[in-house]
Amino acid sequence: MTPDAPHAAHPLRHTVAAIAWTLTFAYLAAELTVAIAWKTGYSFRYDTISDLGVTACTPSMCSPLHLLMNSTFVALGLITIVGAIGFRDYIPHGPRQWSIIALAIVIGLSTAATGVFPSNDGILVHGLAVMPAFVSRHVVLVLLSIWLWRRRRLVAMWSAVCASTGLTGTVLLTIGIQVGITERLVFYPLPTWMAVTGAVTVLGPLRRAPVVL
Repeated sequence: MTPDAPHAAHPLRHTVAAIAWTLTFAYLAAELTVAIAWKTGYSFRYDTISDLGVTACTPSMCSPLHLLMNSTFVALGLITIVGAIGFRDYIPHGPRQWSIIALAIVIGLSTAATGVFPSNDGILVHGLAVMPAFVSRHVVLVLLSIWLWRRRRLVAMWSAVCASTGLTGTVLLTIGIQVGITERLVFYPLPTWMAVTGAVTVLGPLRRAPVVL
């Protein structure tokens, strides 16, 4: 990463990327809305996030707003990619930059595929759709915390906190502790990182302060 502010060189592209990532906050609103609409009563402790996207009702689960949830998965995947490409200047050119972009594309496509292939359409297919993002999201945050440490210390620390939370959630999920909570510890850190990063970048010029990224 160069010492200069890349935001000044590509203000429009960075603004678009920041707005895209800020929209990640809408994911949480959509998830809550879909959960409230459940016919059988949704449990954030014991039901999975994927359960919100099931397209058929059973005695134990019924998600009337599954279309909203699955569309939100697709949208989240797309804005993940848009933001990563738009913010690519903040990563040094070369293998580091392209590895982050490649991982972001994997995460984005996998997240979108989660909505295209809901769990009730086949758990194997759904699992194959989910797994790439499940793994790559932690790798991205760990790499960012390492590569940004020398020049963007605050962002590196924020990335490390999110990575640690996600990895902790992965361990707890593997053990089988309250799947609804632990799955969110795995899933939420990256969208939260994106939303906060996008919001701070959007608000940076308004506060006349340097962009955090």
